[in-house]
Amino acid sequence: MSLVNPSSLLGLVVALYLVSFVVFAILRIATGISIQRIGYFSLRRIAYTPREGVRLDIRGLGLQLHRPTFAQPTWVSLRLTEFKVTVDPKVLEPSQIAKDDTPESLKTRAANGSAHSPSSSPKPTKPILRPTDMGSSRSRTWKRLTKLKEQLKKIHEKIHWLRLVDVVALNSSCIISDVGKFEIGTFNLAVDTRRKTVDRGRLFQHKKFPSEDQRPAEWMLTVKSVLFTPQGKGSLEILDICNLNVHGLLYRHLAGLRDASVSLKLGRIHIPFDELVECQRRVQRSQHVSNPEGVPTADTDVSFTDVIEELDKPGSRESKIVRTVSESKEFISSLLRGVQEIQLGISYVGMSKMVHLPQNNGSPLYLNIAMNEIGIDLHRLDPKSPAHRMYFSPKDIAHQALLAAISISVSLDDGDGKPDRILYIPMATTTIKTTLPSKTVAFSEDKNAAERNTNMLFSNLVVTSPSVDVDPKHIALILALLQHYDGEPSHRSTSHSHSHHLISRLLPKANIKISVQEPVIRVALPPTDPQLKHTDEFDLLISSVSSIALDAESSHSAAGELHYAVVSNLRISSQHLYYQTASSERHNLLLAETLEIKTQVTATPEVVVVASGNLQTFSVHMVRPEISAGVRQISQQLYHRAEVKRAEKKDVLRKSNFLRRIPPWLLQFQLQGSNFGVEVAGIDPDVSKITRGVALQLESWTAEYKSQKDAPVERPLSQRRRLSRSSSSIETSIKVIPPPGSPTSNSPSTDGRRLALHVRGLEGFVVEGLDTLEPESFISLPRFEIAFSTSDDGRGPIFHLNSNLKAFYFRYSLYRYYAVGLAIAVLKQAFDTSHDLTEVVQGSEYSSSPDHSPSPSVTNMHELTTVDIKAGILQIKSSMPSDPPLMLQAFGMEVGMHRWSAPFVKARLMRLYAGAPQIQAAWARIASVKNVRLDLRESRRKHGMVFMNEKSMDVTTDFIRLAVPHQLVLHKIFDNIANVLKATEQLHHRFKTGTNEYILKKSPERPRRVPRVSLRSRVLLFEIEDGPFEWKLGSIYRLGLIEQKQRLAREEAYYAKVKNLDELNNQRSSRFRTRSEHGLDRAKSDQSQNQDERGRSIDPKRHSRHHSSFSDSTIRHRKMRYDRDGQCGLTGSAKIAADEAWLKLQRHNAQSWKKRIDGAYSIQNRGMREIRGMFWGSDEHPDADASDEKILAIPERPGLMSTLISDLHVVIDKPSFPMNEYPSFLHRVGKGMPHDMEYTLLIPMSVQIDMGEARVTLRDYPLPLLHVPAIRAGQSPRLPSWSLKTDFVIAEEYRGDLSMRHVAVQVVPPDKYAEADGKNGFAVDVRRTISPVKTYSDVEIAINTSAPTSMTWGTSYQPAIQDMMMIIEGFTKPQVDPSEKTGFWDKIRLSVHSRVTVAWKGDGDVHLKLKGSRDPYVVTGYGAGFIMCWRNGVRWDIHRENDPKKFMTVTSGEYVLAIPDYSHQARENVRSRDDDGSISSTSSQRSGAMFKKVVMKLSGNVRWLAGLVFERDLDQGGRSFDFVPHYNIILTSPERAKAPEGQVRLSV
Repeated sequence: MSLVNPSSLLGLVVALYLVSFVVFAILRIATGISIQRIGYFSLRRIAYTPREGVRLDIRGLGLQLHRPTFAQPTWVSLRLTEFKVTVDPKVLEPSQIAKDDTPESLKTRAANGSAHSPSSSPKPTKPILRPTDMGSSRSRTWKRLTKLKEQLKKIHEKIHWLRLVDVVALNSSCIISDVGKFEIGTFNLAVDTRRKTVDRGRLFQHKKFPSEDQRPAEWMLTVKSVLFTPQGKGSLEILDICNLNVHGLLYRHLAGLRDASVSLKLGRIHIPFDELVECQRRVQRSQHVSNPEGVPTADTDVSFTDVIEELDKPGSRESKIVRTVSESKEFISSLLRGVQEIQLGISYVGMSKMVHLPQNNGSPLYLNIAMNEIGIDLHRLDPKSPAHRMYFSPKDIAHQALLAAISISVSLDDGDGKPDRILYIPMATTTIKTTLPSKTVAFSEDKNAAERNTNMLFSNLVVTSPSVDVDPKHIALILALLQHYDGEPSHRSTSHSHSHHLISRLLPKANIKISVQEPVIRVALPPTDPQLKHTDEFDLLISSVSSIALDAESSHSAAGELHYAVVSNLRISSQHLYYQTASSERHNLLLAETLEIKTQVTATPEVVVVASGNLQTFSVHMVRPEISAGVRQISQQLYHRAEVKRAEKKDVLRKSNFLRRIPPWLLQFQLQGSNFGVEVAGIDPDVSKITRGVALQLESWTAEYKSQKDAPVERPLSQRRRLSRSSSSIETSIKVIPPPGSPTSNSPSTDGRRLALHVRGLEGFVVEGLDTLEPESFISLPRFEIAFSTSDDGRGPIFHLNSNLKAFYFRYSLYRYYAVGLAIAVLKQAFDTSHDLTEVVQGSEYSSSPDHSPSPSVTNMHELTTVDIKAGILQIKSSMPSDPPLMLQAFGMEVGMHRWSAPFVKARLMRLYAGAPQIQAAWARIASVKNVRLDLRESRRKHGMVFMNEKSMDVTTDFIRLAVPHQLVLHKIFDNIANVLKATEQLHHRFKTGTNEYILKKSPERPRRVPRVSLRSRVLLFEIEDGPFEWKLGSIYRLGLIEQKQRLAREEAYYAKVKNLDELNNQRSSRFRTRSEHGLDRAKSDQSQNQDERGRSIDPKRHSRHHSSFSDSTIRHRKMRYDRDGQCGLTGSAKIAADEAWLKLQRHNAQSWKKRIDGAYSIQNRGMREIRGMFWGSDEHPDADASDEKILAIPERPGLMSTLISDLHVVIDKPSFPMNEYPSFLHRVGKGMPHDMEYTLLIPMSVQIDMGEARVTLRDYPLPLLHVPAIRAGQSPRLPSWSLKTDFVIAEEYRGDLSMRHVAVQVVPPDKYAEADGKNGFAVDVRRTISPVKTYSDVEIAINTSAPTSMTWGTSYQPAIQDMMMIIEGFTKPQVDPSEKTGFWDKIRLSVHSRVTVAWKGDGDVHLKLKGSRDPYVVTGYGAGFIMCWRNGVRWDIHRENDPKKFMTVTSGEYVLAIPDYSHQARENVRSRDDDGSISSTSSQRSGAMFKKVVMKLSGNVRWLAGLVFERDLDQGGRSFDFVPHYNIILTSPERAKAPEGQVRLSV
């Protein structure tokens, strides 16, 4: 039997197999590695536990022999089957604490670390890579890295063996207990050293060709099918395939792989973000269970913050951190030296994250991100290549990175079905060239700016056609998602404030260019077409931009240690926002041509920003309901987030203004633009189908913000200038700007900030259709400037508002107000915010603190707002529903509000105009006020035991002129104003509520409270203008009398000359003596007869009357030139014939008549101008020429009635009686007015009037109608000439619908409608009362002057007074009641209820001048009339008793009836007015003291009593003295008036 046979071999194998178990047991005891058995060229069931909590299991470990092929060049394959790593975090032992980390050693180490003072530290220029001990002082991390590095070198020494073997692992897995499991289907690892195969692949384009003493080597790693199985969930494939190629060169005399290049190719990657985060949390919980006391491990004893602080301040930390910093930098530098190129390619990357938001009704929201074809190429540039030399120094190590991504998409899945893609980027490419990695590793502790600028970065990013597609519901979800991440707390180290110093020094000198081509945002909206509501069609709101370009340059500045600046230029071209319907119709919403923003960011070391922008051709068009509906859906989704933030910042917003809330890092900002336009219009279906609204157009505007008043003004960069890559270009544009406030203060000061806005060419138009505007603008602002600033005056913070307007023109009408209201309603509907803020805040789970809150010193103190507004011209034109229109002009207007003064409004000149009655497109002056000032004051007064704050208005002026132009009815103005106000109120309510609720119903009202109003004026002139025809006719009549007298005198001289010539001729001819004498006697008798007739016509008294009326005193007082009885002699010769002389005389008469009238007009006009100029000054303002309106000048003729009052002071306040006692006052003064009477208008007040001299004149009559002289020289100058004090009540009784009339006030005229509408316009029904407005007063007048008070009455004044009364009657509303028209005096009885007491306290006389004759200009002779004079304590009571027979009582100590002497006044009246134009009463006093003759004189207690007895005719005949009380008179509208047949009732 042979020794070698099958049985022996089998036994040997069995023995060896059994021996293997013994060997495996010994190996397990010695090393802990457990091998269950041996297999065919493999070991089975291998298990190893390197530490507690970590277990390694290998199902099979074997070898496989095969022939090398092109794809697999190895001979042997090391196969691992089912390699499994199990980790249990709960039982995983924490790392052992270093023996030297005891408390005692920590204290010693801290002391040693603190001993490293700055003086003992290395020099600043020395690199921070200090030599360290390579022995026991090294950290374990560096030991592991060193060990791994040495192992890799040793592995490459046996590369000739390793190239024969490849490693294959099948079905590998890593199990983390209670967390999850990672599985790898296939793992292949091999190395290829074939020279031609590796070089010929050309995988790395930047590799250099190896030399003969170099051998290429390429490590190839392939991983397939990486699965992740979370605990309790299904498996997820996170990676399908991964190829890692590491290529390098092996040198003959150097160990390791040199010039390595890495290529990583990944297939499809899916990142289960939520599962990974959950696994991390479970691991952290497990570690917390295993280490409940939180003992620090060796791996976490050095934080990244500690490393940053050590880099920033070397030697400030303990020695262990110093070693960590040095070793980490040395490790990174070795990687940069060893790795030449890295390539990364990914075919697909996807990530999904679940977010729970309350806005999604509790259902989870999934955020999906996907990218296709991602490629990254990072390689080191050759220092000798042109690409390197172009940007960097040959001594620098530079890297270039190329990144490209295709088809980047972000989608949201709310569980409703298919995910909605919200972001899609077809392609994005980036090119980066930088020295940042090498410069960061070689970082020195201190370098100058030139050395820091050698760290460069050049980047170019191009994004092609990105698009955002959202629904309105997605907007709220996206904003809530952003708010969710903003609300997450960020854990920062306490030493984070020091890390920015290092980052500032590591920042490179950069040149970054970002370009986004054709970005678009699309918002899908429901279709507006009702026929497409239930289809899958939709409308789109699209925002497209042609291109967005961002160029940025940055560098370190030599001005400081940590000064870093960035200059950027952002340019957006062709912004187009439009609305596209389902039928592909486009409607523009926003158009912008170019937006360019240039920004300069400087770190000194505090960050400050200076920016400037330019916006060209920006317009907004919201003229279609589809656009408004789409914007409304978007705004509703945005409202919740905005309201939550607004509620959180509510306290801060209440305490500070917007200027103080601007971030402190913004130093200066300037934005300018041109061609700005906004159109907002809509359709009111209840009125018309035509689009109406408002369009604003702006020529140019500029906004500039400065954080400090003394901030340097930076010259804006030129628009043509482009940022350059050269290092010299940025140095000229970057300037070191000091930050605002103190750098050491915790809260920077917000004082000194200023925001200025300049506007030019602002005009507003009414939109009358989709493409139609009103021809004339309703608002015009040629130039407007407004500035906001902050300061502190020591008393507290101040917010200033300064504004300057060159001119402001505004045209008001109800149609324009309707268009503006409709535009505001469209905006209100589009940006509807009618939600409950409380519910929004309570329903939100997330909150965020305000980014920039003002300093505590500002918010804790009330801030004062000061206002200064100046306007050159303010013009408001109002088109009324009926004629006449109104216009208000204010010149030199100023508005102010300061700390130590009351708010005020003042103007140099204010005018109120009305349309001229007979002249088209012309304006007549109604009111003119010169140097007016309005002060709003607030005072604290004590009423009983209570202190109350009362507000008052004080008005002061130099001159007030109130005029009633000829043929103008003031009631039309009052009626128009009332109709416009009521119609405006109804329209405002309609736009505010969106309903047609009628609010103009008349109902009883409570008494209204009147604020205290004070009016002071040096001069007040109230004038009723006379008609030009009457004035010219009167002047012609008076001048004609004088002219006729002179004509008769010239004709008489002509006849005397003819007679003299005839006599001389007769004397020369003796033959005809007898005949001549006979003819001469007959001529004498005829001449004597003619002289008698002419003498009768030239009456001395009549001549004197007309003579005194003429304004030219030189003509009045000289004698007649041709006097028959005078000494003028006539020659006996003649140059022309008698007939020719007669013709010349008639021609002279005609010319003299014309010259006299023209001369008299010019003299009178010049006189009126001089008189008005004495107390009015220049009537025109320098800025009045800027207005193109046709304004009629003040008539240069005397008014029909003129009232001139000096030193006027009017005070209106609450009444002297309590407000609840007004019925008693009305009952007492109003002749028994019932206490329970209801009123639609009730204004109780007290009126106090103090005046100086007062003069009331009629036309240019010599005697004034009423004259109260000024205070005499001996009296107190503070004492008014006369004063009035009364309780005054304005009341209108409530009579229900019986006394109501309806007025249709046109809002939209019929001509504004299209023919298809078929409507007659849009009108508002305004209810107006018919009842008269009544006044009740108890007047007390005190006259303090000692000069005589005069009143004039006479037959000659009666026509002028009647004309005046007719015009004054036009102040009240016309009678609508169909009864017989109420007369003037009856209307006074019905409307005016007063009791008057006039007391002359200055012991002045009272003169009642009863003028004689019917010629008002004749004041001498029988024209003087009589004068009634009351003296010594005169008192005049009017209606102090209800008995009409005791209507008026005058009591005095003395009474005189005399004939006055007006001769002096007749001579000096006109001359005194022409000389000084004063309103002195010298002539009147003098004339009043002189009597020609005393007719009667009464002494003692003289009492005059005058009564009135009223009567009326009865319908049955006869008369009656009984009347119905005024409060029982009810005026009715014609529609409701009822009368018996055949009769017309005066009242109901």
